[in-house]
Amino acid sequence: MAESGVVPVVKAIRVLRAFTPAVAALSVRQIAARTGIPRSTAHALCQTLVTEGMLETCEDGYQLGPLVLELGGQVIERTGLVRAAEGLLERLRRAPEQEVHLGQLTQGWVVYLNRNGNERKLPMHNSVGQRAPAHLTGCGKAALSWLPHEEVVAHVERCCAETSVAMPDLERLRDELAKARQDGYVVSQSFQAKRISVAAAILDASSRPVGGVSLAGPDGMFCSAVIASSRAAVTEVAGVISSRIINGSRLWAVRPA
Repeated sequence: MAESGVVPVVKAIRVLRAFTPAVAALSVRQIAARTGIPRSTAHALCQTLVTEGMLETCEDGYQLGPLVLELGGQVIERTGLVRAAEGLLERLRRAPEQEVHLGQLTQGWVVYLNRNGNERKLPMHNSVGQRAPAHLTGCGKAALSWLPHEEVVAHVERCCAETSVAMPDLERLRDELAKARQDGYVVSQSFQAKRISVAAAILDASSRPVGGVSLAGPDGMFCSAVIASSRAAVTEVAGVISSRIINGSRLWAVRPA
């Protein structure tokens, strides 16, 4: 398959993207298998990336290096979403089993910027820095509900193609997002089995979604009363964060989806 762009750069990016929150360390053999890059080339790329600080060696092979963290921190600071949410996420935690998630919408993906819970974090997929298809997550669905359907479809198609995830039922997704837009929040159970999130969108001055905030936890604790209180909490906090972004747009230049 022909590669577009500067081939060595494309291959280096593929190496970096082979790492995920669930797979923090990889051997050269594993990197080659995940990327389709020959082992000798993968080894040379890894050595170069180590020299430049993008990777570092570890007992199991390689892991992401300190420069990735530095660059990621610059992106988070530039978007300003974390600063706009300062002092607000703690208000949302209602029970020891619940967690608060803050996610930014980026081209159909949600990148989790904050996971606020108790000291004993539950086994959930929402790790800080993790990227997930927006149409599978509470924060993502809440944000997508503010986009035109054709734009949502384009995002979903791209995310599914990149991750080899099966396409969802687009008509069902459209109905779910329409209800979320009408209600101002969404209750989602599609990201992780036996987990529920109640989420609301964060908007900029143009009413474009920049992300979402959610309360999430075991599905057994989300009775109708808990869903109602969670809905009230996340919509209130999402509204305050949106107001901060809008009123402080010169300081918090959050990029829309």
